[in-house]
Amino acid sequence: MQQPNKITLAALFASALTVSTSVVMADDDMHSMQEKVDTFGLISVEDAKNIALKAKSGIVDDIELDGIDNGGGWEYEVEVVQEDGTEWDIDIHAKTGEIRKVERD
Repeated sequence: MQQPNKITLAALFASALTVSTSVVMADDDMHSMQEKVDTFGLISVEDAKNIALKAKSGIVDDIELDGIDNGGGWEYEVEVVQEDGTEWDIDIHAKTGEIRKVERD
């Protein structure tokens, strides 16, 4: 069996580091969203996911909590992926749960 060379080892190490960093970033994002939910009295991340999935069936691929321009509060930006690969961006007002936009990505 051939020993891996230094380039292969470096590539494997870099890949592992990238994956572990993205996991940490995702945890930080969830912590940050939860902190805003608690502080500002927003609907939960789970509620936002459920609202999005009622609008478009599939799975939630990504969710972010962002400020609305001009001081309009907060909104969840939810990405839903359907079985055929179609992606939808669904914006939900984070205070009221109102769907603000459904757009094919």
